[in-house]
Amino acid sequence: MLGQQLHPVIGRDTERALLERLVTDVAAGRGGSLLIEGEPGIGKSTLLAHALAKADAAGCEVLTGQCDELGRRLPLSIMTRLLEVEAGSADPRRAEAALALEQPQEAPGWTMRLLAGDPVVAATEQLLVLVDRLCASGPLVLAVEDLQWADDASLLMWRRLCRASVQLPLLVVGTCRPAPARPELEALRRDLRSRGGQSVSLDQLPEAQVAELAGVLARGVPGPMLTERLRSAAGNPLYVRELLDALARVGALDSADGRVELAATGRDVRELNALTDVIADRLASLSADAQEALRAASLLGPEFSVTDLAAAVGSGAGSLLRVVEEALGAGVLESAGSRLRFRHGLLKEVLYEAMPTPLRTAFLRRAAQELMASGAPVERVAELILPVLGTAEDWEWEWLAGNVERLVVRAPVVAAELLEHALRQARADDPRLPLLTAQLAALYFRMGPLDRAEELARTVLRQAADYELIGRVRWLLSTIGMRTGRYGDVVENWRAATADPRLGPVWRARLLALVALARHLLGQIGRGRLAMAEALEEGRKLGDPTAVGYALLAASVVRSRHGDQAGALAVNGQALAEIGNDPELVDLRLILLGHRVIELDGVDRLQEAEEALVQARTLAERVGATRLSMTLVQSAERYYEHGRWDDALAVLDEVTDLPPLWRLSRQGLLALIGARRGQWQEAAGHLDAPGGRKVPSGGPVAAAYLLMARSLVAEHASRLPEAVTVLAELLTDTYAHDVGNHPEWLPALVRLALAADDRPTASAAALAARQEAGRQPKPRALAAADWCSGLLDQDPARLLVAIDYHRTADRSPDLGNALEDLAAVQAESGDLDAARASFDEALAVWAELGADWDVRRAAARLRPLGLRSGSRGAHLRPSSGWEALTATERHVADLVAQGLSNPDIAARLLLSRRTVETHVSHILTKLQVRSRREVGAGTHRPGSGTPPRAAERE
Repeated sequence: MLGQQLHPVIGRDTERALLERLVTDVAAGRGGSLLIEGEPGIGKSTLLAHALAKADAAGCEVLTGQCDELGRRLPLSIMTRLLEVEAGSADPRRAEAALALEQPQEAPGWTMRLLAGDPVVAATEQLLVLVDRLCASGPLVLAVEDLQWADDASLLMWRRLCRASVQLPLLVVGTCRPAPARPELEALRRDLRSRGGQSVSLDQLPEAQVAELAGVLARGVPGPMLTERLRSAAGNPLYVRELLDALARVGALDSADGRVELAATGRDVRELNALTDVIADRLASLSADAQEALRAASLLGPEFSVTDLAAAVGSGAGSLLRVVEEALGAGVLESAGSRLRFRHGLLKEVLYEAMPTPLRTAFLRRAAQELMASGAPVERVAELILPVLGTAEDWEWEWLAGNVERLVVRAPVVAAELLEHALRQARADDPRLPLLTAQLAALYFRMGPLDRAEELARTVLRQAADYELIGRVRWLLSTIGMRTGRYGDVVENWRAATADPRLGPVWRARLLALVALARHLLGQIGRGRLAMAEALEEGRKLGDPTAVGYALLAASVVRSRHGDQAGALAVNGQALAEIGNDPELVDLRLILLGHRVIELDGVDRLQEAEEALVQARTLAERVGATRLSMTLVQSAERYYEHGRWDDALAVLDEVTDLPPLWRLSRQGLLALIGARRGQWQEAAGHLDAPGGRKVPSGGPVAAAYLLMARSLVAEHASRLPEAVTVLAELLTDTYAHDVGNHPEWLPALVRLALAADDRPTASAAALAARQEAGRQPKPRALAAADWCSGLLDQDPARLLVAIDYHRTADRSPDLGNALEDLAAVQAESGDLDAARASFDEALAVWAELGADWDVRRAAARLRPLGLRSGSRGAHLRPSSGWEALTATERHVADLVAQGLSNPDIAARLLLSRRTVETHVSHILTKLQVRSRREVGAGTHRPGSGTPPRAAERE
């Protein structure tokens, strides 16, 4: 679009002014987003081209792209072209992004790999990181035309870019037609409306502006008859231009004395009553060779090379030069750097739609075969095969067999469709059938649905298959059982597998390792240990890291549950070293890192826990694993426990997809933070969400956060007995493992039970805390036992021990609660001065957290004992200005002021890029500024003209 001849813009004053303002803003560092809508030919491209020329002149980096209907099935097809992501790029940022988008490939052939995750999610994140880095170098303008044809992943990424534009020097502009209507486009419109973006709809030009446009194009004032003829264009600028060109081609225009009029002689073009008719007339004026070449070009995507066109036509590139020059001269094609494209999308559409189906099929198949032979990217070949899938022959399946793994990485949904079709077409005796079925099962394991993956895997078991394939399919079934919590199915699959003579020794050892883990989770500790030891021995004997890794995972879980945290960590580290970076063991690596975070945090090795969590999050983001959202929830748990509640909320906002039990975890954390901040309506909304009141037996640890939130809601409503009953579920076997990881929940039950005059429950909670400390004498468990005993026995010394631990371990939410309990005990003993000091410290902790309910509850509890909160309770964090920023936001603001990009800030602060993005949005809102530059100029504490980090450097 840049560098091409600009057509005149007639009218559109309001729209031009809006675009000029947006360009001026982005050049000054203030981003924005705009959607331009209108019928084909109404002037969207022309309006946009003028704005992009101004952006280029203002020093912005301008990147443009165009969507194409054929590419709608290929994820991120427009975004990779738009951002110019190529492995051989001279720009190291783009080359790095291209490398990150690639995934390790196996040797050519039909394979079955159980890689974790969705590659499209990972690719999207890598492209967003690239945009962040480009914006760090200067203002960036991204413009995409014909968004109505964009693939779903590109539209989702476009929405995220629009959201990010409020905090980056980024202008995001898209054009689209009103049809076809798509829910994804409506979601984009809603996003724009709710987040300060802009949208305009271009109407038909009024008659006076049509005359003005015709005068410019025809170089003369149109006469009455020509004016009347132009009314058929219905105010559409492209129609006006094409109609004038059609009239000129047949000699139907006369020019004299600065006026242009219909000629008395010349061909009658009144049959051209629609824009498509006029375009078809232009195409009909070309030679037969040129028309044939252009029909082939209409199948090749938005841009193509002469070599691509030669492959589609089936001739040499040299023989096409004449017809390409003819098409360029006729205004049908135009240059796009070293490639070609149609001057307007309608030209391509008219050619495509006018082509008879048999001819179109022949062109597509020939082009696909030629591109296959030339080694073209798999997505371009798939793009041509999909429309003719019903007529596919054996050569397509041979190509698919050799390229399925690459296609799975690039376009998994397309790969699934091709494989499903191949499965339907294959003969029952086709020797490729088991392999094809297994490959499709592996693909569904990767992207869902899991029930279809399981169905296909069981089909393979009924077919003739080799030892390796049988082992992989059995492994897939056990892995599905582990992922869905059906541990009994894992054991049953093992029994069936050992009875199958086709199962090889390596797969036997691997399956046994999963059985060991499943038996531990089923509570069959003894049988689990036996299976673990046998699997570990067999795995080492065979030199198989998978069997060894899963057996060591089971061993570390057992040691942890028996209070041997040092041993669990040692075995965990050994497992991580054994499995290395095998891409098929990403899922296991993420599980091991998750367990490592829990163990390290449990023994207060906080920095190491944070580093392990960052490793897990980075790995999950890179591969797009299904465990990414689970890793984010685990991050949020840590942030909650260490008082970083805004970080927790930011991370939870990133979560897009979770298994049912982990969805409860997220709801519980959101509800608990909302309740402690006095946001009761929000808390109730999370508790009332589907499944929010149903805490599953044996669920993930954070499911018990739902108990905490429900108990607080009952306490707030003055229903103390109900609050105690809800939280007393912690004493049941269901939550024994949870309490082992979170013994600090028990003092809350003691406090509530004492307030409700239920001393037996308070005593039971204190006993459970002592027993947990005896089983696992970790500092955290010992502090919880002292805290419970201090409350029960009114012993301030024990409470002080717990307080010292929570202060040292940086667990501010528990520190505030323990200080409140100490203040109550001190006040009841008559030591009001000490009680007031403890209460004031608690209020300071809660002010930083924004814990409004804790402040109000404690004030009501301590007021009868002679303590008043004074002015401290009213001084929670303000809503705007520097003092409104949380500690993390202040760190982020300092780094923004230094000019760091979001990915660089994320690496510095051990956060995810999206979490930083959320923080920057909050910073802009709280500081009431519109750009990162303004943050750099204004993020300072009252009374200082220099940002804190800058002052430190001086």
